Parts: sequence; C-alpha cells; structure tokens
Amino acid sequence: MIYPCAIRLGRKEGDENQKYTCPLVQASPFIIRQALDLQERLLIPVIDFSRGDGDTINSLADIATKMGFSRSEGKNAALAGIEAQRRFEADKLMAGKRLLMQIRENNQLGVVLFARSYVSQDSGANLGIAEKLAQLGVVPIPLDFLPLSSVNPKKYSDRPYWFYESKHIAGAAITASNPQLYGLVLTNFGCGPNSFVIKIVEDIIGGKPLGQLEIDEHAAEAGIVTRLEAFVDTITRFSRSGKQREAHHKHIYRGAISLISSQKTLLIPRMAPHADVFGAAMEAHGAKVIVLPEPDERNLLYSNQVTTGAECLPYRVTLGDFIRFYYDSGANAENVEGFMAGSYGPCRLGKYAIEQIRLLNDIGFNLPIRTTVSNNAYRDLNLGPSFERLAWRGIVAIDYLERLLWHTRPYEKQKGAADTLFGEYVTMVADHVRRKETFDDILRQATSDFRTLIEPSLPRRPLVGINGEIYLRSNRFSNSNLVRACEDAGLEVVVSPMGEWIKYTSYRNLEDAIRDRQLKKMVSSYIKKWIQEHDEHLVATNCCDLSDMREPSTSEILELTSRYLSPKCGSEAVLSIGSGAHWMETPKLAGVISVMPHGCMPGGIVAAMAEKLSTVYQKPWVSLTYDGFSETNNLVKINNFAEVVRFCSREAGKLAPQPLQ
Repeated sequence: MIYPCAIRLGRKEGDENQKYTCPLVQASPFIIRQALDLQERLLIPVIDFSRGDGDTINSLADIATKMGFSRSEGKNAALAGIEAQRRFEADKLMAGKRLLMQIRENNQLGVVLFARSYVSQDSGANLGIAEKLAQLGVVPIPLDFLPLSSVNPKKYSDRPYWFYESKHIAGAAITASNPQLYGLVLTNFGCGPNSFVIKIVEDIIGGKPLGQLEIDEHAAEAGIVTRLEAFVDTITRFSRSGKQREAHHKHIYRGAISLISSQKTLLIPRMAPHADVFGAAMEAHGAKVIVLPEPDERNLLYSNQVTTGAECLPYRVTLGDFIRFYYDSGANAENVEGFMAGSYGPCRLGKYAIEQIRLLNDIGFNLPIRTTVSNNAYRDLNLGPSFERLAWRGIVAIDYLERLLWHTRPYEKQKGAADTLFGEYVTMVADHVRRKETFDDILRQATSDFRTLIEPSLPRRPLVGINGEIYLRSNRFSNSNLVRACEDAGLEVVVSPMGEWIKYTSYRNLEDAIRDRQLKKMVSSYIKKWIQEHDEHLVATNCCDLSDMREPSTSEILELTSRYLSPKCGSEAVLSIGSGAHWMETPKLAGVISVMPHGCMPGGIVAAMAEKLSTVYQKPWVSLTYDGFSETNNLVKINNFAEVVRFCSREAGKLAPQPLQ
C-alpha cells in the first residue's frame, strides 16, 4: 500500500510562502501506519515540490525499489505522473474558463466552494453539496477552477505559508470582484488553518454574503439542505438588490515587522520565567522592555469577546495579555509595541501577531507587533549575535533552575521554600544578563542552596516527563498548573526545556543551508549550533549535582522520532514524539504526559500516536488537552495516570525507598 506524505505542494516563494500542507496532512500516513500496525507494508513517499520536482521524483524512485522495480523505472513512472498532473491542471483551468463564461453568458449565479479538494470533490465527505447546489439553481464551482495564479496572495498577507491559504486568498479576491460569484466555505471541525484563513477570506469578500458549513461525522443531510436553501435565497436576493459593497481594505492586509529598531517600549508576554531573562538581554542591547504580568482569568475574559473559540489557547491568552495592558494602562499605551514569536509555518504560530494586530485595532488599541520567526533561527531581531548568545545562555540557565526546582519541591522540608528560592535566582540571573555579566557562580550556588532544602529521608517519587506544545507546557495559567497537579498526585516531573525548540530551529536552519548549498549560511549556522551546544554544556556542568540527566541533542531526538514519524514533518510533534521516546527508554522515567491546546495540529499528531507508543514501551503515555475552561477532567486523568505509574513502578521494583542525592 502507498500513502504519500505531502509536505509542500508547490515551489516555495521565499520562506514566507512555503506552500505547506497542514501538519495533520503531513503526518496522516504515519498515524495510520501506527494505528493499524502496518509497519513496512505501508510505503510512504515524501511529496515536496518546494525546490522543484527533483526531491519528489527521488522519493518515489526509492519507493519503486521497495516494490521490486529499478530506480530508473521508478523515476520514469514519477515523471509520467507529474506530467499527467500538469496536463490535468491545464485542463482544469480550461474547464473553469468555460464554466465562468457560461455563467456570464447565461446570467447565472456561481457558488465558489472554498475547500480543500479532498473535501469539495468527495461527495461522501461533503454530503453531496455540489449536487444540492445545482438542484437549487446555482452553479457550483470548485476553487481550483478559478484563475488563481492571477492574484498575488502577498498583496493580502506577508506570510501566506499554507498551500490552500494562497488558494483561498486568490479565490476570495476573484469572487469579491465578480458580481455573479459568491463564496461557500466548507470546513471541518478542528481545522487549524481555517481558524485563521477564513477570517481573511471574510475580509476580502467584504459586504457580499459568504456561506460557511462545518462538516464532520455528526453532520446531517437534512440540516445541510436547510442551510443551503437559506444561503441560496440570501445570495439571490442580494444579487437582485444591486448591492456590491466594498470591503474595508484597511483591515485586509496582514503583516508584521521583525526588526527591533524603534525607540518604543516592547511588551513581552510572560510565557514562562524565561521572559525575564529574554527581556533583560534585550535591555542589555538597547531595547526598552516591559515583561507583562502572568496571565490570569482576565486574559481569556477579554480575548474570548473578540475571538471565535476556534483559535488555539496560546493565541487567546497572549492576545489577552495585550488587551489587559491596554485596559490597565489607558493613556500610557501610546508609546509601546508588542512582541510575539512567530514562524513561516506549518503551525498556526506564524499567524498570531498579524491577526492580533487586526483584533487589537478593532477595539481601539493601535499596537504594532514586532515578531521573529523560527525559520531563520530568530536572527531577524536586529540586535546582533551577542544578543543571541546572551539570551541563549540566560534561557538555558532558567531551564536548569527549573529542573532544580522540580527536583527539590516534592521533597522540601518547608513548603514554599523551593518556589521562593527559585524566584530569587531568576531575578539574579536576569540582573546579570542585563549587565552582560557571567552567572556561572550563581548556578553553582543555586545547586548547593536547593540541596539544603531537601528532606533526604523522604522516599523517591516516580519521575515522569511532560512535553507537548511549548507555550502550554511552560505557562502554568494555561495548563492549570500542571506540574503542581502532578506533584499533588505524588509524582516528580521533568518538563521539556525551552532550549529544546531553539536548538531545533538552529538544526533546521543548518539543514536548509546544506540542502540549498548556501555556503555562508551553512558556516554561520554551524558556528551558532556549536556555540549553543558549548554554552549549554557549561550551564549544565554548573548544575550537574542535582540535574544529572543529560538532555538529548536535536539529532538524537529526531533519530528516535524517525521510527514513527518523518522528521521532515516540520512541527513540534517531531520533538514531542522523539523526547517522549527518549524518556520511555530511560530507566529513571516511569511515564510521559503530552499536553496540547484544544485543536492543536502538532498536538493531535502526538495524541494519535501516544496510546500505541505506550503499548510499545510498556509504560503509560497520556495526552491532556486544554482549552482555557475548568480542567476537572484533566485532574482525574492526572490522578489515574499517577496510579498507573505507581503500579507499574512497584511491579518493576522501582519504588523502594531510596536516599535523595
């Protein structure tokens, strides 16, 4: 059986327009392979046209050899398939041209189906919507029938990095300009990209009616028919009224600036204690910074009023950070700019800043938001390499201070002492970073001070690992204080560090430079990677007395991931699966908890594989989903997980009382 892994469906146009499929599409063949235990019976070629046809042809040729054919035969077959696809695309455009001409000549109304082809062209998946529209007297038009290449999506967004996002933007522009065309969006429950793509489609369409149908396994045909009848009636009356209201163009364009060069004060959301040292490193290099307070219930109270609920939780929490500042500061909100991490896909993170700018503007807060992207390993801040190294050392220091905290707190003599000490050392590290001073002596002293807080007579608890979406696992408001909940359930934890993601972006940056044969970028990326590893080793050495479990390298994590998911699936899932597998193979660790915001695409990949991997390693691996509401269900899962861990640990003889080192 062959099931391709589709990464990019066209030649990329710069890093900001990579033609990505969504992470779930990329990972779907690997999920099916694990779920059905198909192993090598399911062949998975990688489809990636970002650099032309060559990579895809070679991948298909590799698959051909596994089927008993020669590489030459495989390449010839791949070339024939690509040529057939090109002919199909040309024929499709001609068919679309004829259909649009027919609509114009017959004075008909056309309904453009804004959907992925696997939804719009499958009558089983869409409940026969095209046929029903035709029966209602309008002409259904597949999105791909439109002359989409005539529209430049960068006119509307500075980062249209999903393949179908560009198609939706172009289709919306064509539909908005043609008085005989109307749009009908077909989406599915939990479609991550559509939670942002539909918003820009709505803005481009402007005042024309735009229908939306969410179809999943619970959708009923009768309800679909009723809504289609209402939609057709609406567009018929609208077309007869002669109204063709223009969109509000000032709200359409989505864009953000990377360079930190203005004299305004930067607002940094407090994702974790790392924000303090990151802000301090910026201040050390001339920037003005305010690290915002920890999020609380007000964040979601404010952000939920201006969002749909389909967006991911970190987006809503960080949006709430900026809205809180606006309401709390009043007139003092004039000379500030926001700061938000970003990317050029395939995760939704890259959309945070550009959509938050729009929503904040709607409530009267004209906040420019500066953003940096992972695709260039966060080199776009314009603060120089010395900033990058200083910030990196500070971030790693906080990573290891957190490990000292988590190692100490379950066994502390006096409740609250570990938290107090941790806060003091975070402040000390941030102060040293702000003055560009080394802090090796601080970390050595911290190791000694944390050791004095431990009651050595207490028995060792089972140790479990927490990984998953980086914001959620790091932000205690968003995860309902997950680490503390695990400790209350009788566990000791270690959490994937912040530095894991930063090292991964540097690794991918070097990988891209090698693939693109960019010598200068290759050398600079290699040097940066070496410096990161060197500095991390120094920090770890200063904290080794308590935190003696070595962090795996990015290449080691991806090697473990490759057993279950291609590392080419460029999302956080490749790190969670690899780090989870590493923990499962580590005798010290008794289980894994993976966390995800509701609707998170990378998190969904991990959740789909966790149960199977738990069986493979004979240790519990559970997934927890958070959406910002009451988490009683997750507390039950955590306590059940802890009971299973204790049972498995007793069976393995790992819970005998051991002195704490």
